[in-house]
Amino acid sequence: MPIKVLVDTICAEDIQRILDFYNAYAQNKSVDSQPLELLDRYEGGFQISIPDMKDVNCDDNKKIKQLRWHKGFLVSGYYIGFDADEEELLYTSFVHVLGQDKVIRSCIGSR
Repeated sequence: MPIKVLVDTICAEDIQRILDFYNAYAQNKSVDSQPLELLDRYEGGFQISIPDMKDVNCDDNKKIKQLRWHKGFLVSGYYIGFDADEEELLYTSFVHVLGQDKVIRSCIGSR
């Protein structure tokens, strides 16, 4: 389910705290987990590399899982999205940094 953030902006320090929380938890959970990174796209968002696609000659969007910002939601749109565990951990990371009252799960806004 898409993640809805109820703030207009998130400072760079808080984004880094979200990345750090996610990556620390993911590494403790699984040694083969890939790190959460910022998505270098116009909309912004987050990405996780797909190791099996690293050396494949294809569109870069097929080499990563991604969630892009769209009207306050983090959504996959037409791209490969996070799996349920990855998305849940991202949600938990946002809640840890921003607070429960600033982040919700929503079935609206999936595109």
